[in-house]
Amino acid sequence: MSKETYLLFVDDEQPILNALKRAFYNEPYLIATATNADEAMNILSQEKIKVVVSDQRMPEVSGVDFLRSVKEKYPRIVRILFTGYTDFSTVEDAINLSEAYRFITKPWNTQELKAIIHQAMEYFDLVAENQRLFEMMKARNEDLELLNKKLKDLYEVQKEFTSTVSHELRTPLASIKTAIDILMSGTPGTMSADQKNILEKAGRNVNRLKNLIDDILDLSKMESGKAAFNFERHDINKIIEEVADLQEPVARREGLFIKKELDAAIPPIFLDRNKIVQVLDNLLHNAIKFTKEGGIVVLSTNKKEQNHIVVCVRDTGIGIKEEDRERVFEKFQQLGDPATRGEGGTGLGLSICREIIVRHGGKIWAESEYGQGSSFYFILPIEERRREF
Repeated sequence: MSKETYLLFVDDEQPILNALKRAFYNEPYLIATATNADEAMNILSQEKIKVVVSDQRMPEVSGVDFLRSVKEKYPRIVRILFTGYTDFSTVEDAINLSEAYRFITKPWNTQELKAIIHQAMEYFDLVAENQRLFEMMKARNEDLELLNKKLKDLYEVQKEFTSTVSHELRTPLASIKTAIDILMSGTPGTMSADQKNILEKAGRNVNRLKNLIDDILDLSKMESGKAAFNFERHDINKIIEEVADLQEPVARREGLFIKKELDAAIPPIFLDRNKIVQVLDNLLHNAIKFTKEGGIVVLSTNKKEQNHIVVCVRDTGIGIKEEDRERVFEKFQQLGDPATRGEGGTGLGLSICREIIVRHGGKIWAESEYGQGSSFYFILPIEERRREF
């Protein structure tokens, strides 16, 4: 494998250049030599020079001025000043004008000279590698930005499509529900038990489809910032009591209890009452659905020092597997075993809960051990810090 020419010495004294050639004869690269600036620039234009070492005192141009020209035309090349007449002024010029990497004084120590050149080569390679990585990362970032823009555009199209289709489905769905209700009322005539059973099933599926459409529209509006929120001061404990009282008959039919442990020290806080009712209703509905024995406890706690209150819906149900815990708030993720959960939700309820709580400036999360129940927590700020959309 042929050697590349990586090192250039520039000195107007040929005996010095000859001595340098002998010193670097066994290096894994070739060296070039020049006796003047023009010859040196010609070599730089043709070879893959990494380090240039220039004498300071030359007839036509000083070493500092030559190295400054090298810096302007080949800024990546490492520049070293080689002189036996170093003074403060020369050092200052070399630093400010040519940005010299090092100074080497004459007469030189061969081992020290080789060590400095070796360090300069490593420095060149390091800078070159950093530049290569930077350009690679820049290209990748540009690709990622382009891909991200495409994904955002696709997401906007998908949201618009979902919203439009959902709106369009509402009208025929309402007509179907009305027709089923009329038939079930017996107005068109008496039906057999089998006919009623079929219509009841159809009615339940129409309601499920209506709930899905409503959830999709709710989530789409919140994600796009189009959902209207009405923030006023409310007593969160009263809201919890109202929702729990409405859900209690449902829990009782399943042989479950609903217990409330509410912190009386919680002050009225800014919130959208209807949206928080929606969150609590969803959490209690899920707790009842996935609890076979025991019951549900709803707790509220004042964390005044952290400027928030905590609400927890805790059940004694089947719990959530560890691998599912982070996914429960994702879209179309349904809790429980598909074989045992029966007919139920849209898989959007917890996603909607998360959007509502985030819009309040809060946070929602789940803690659970599989087979030992679940606790769903959310926090709401006492003083406003909700997100603006």
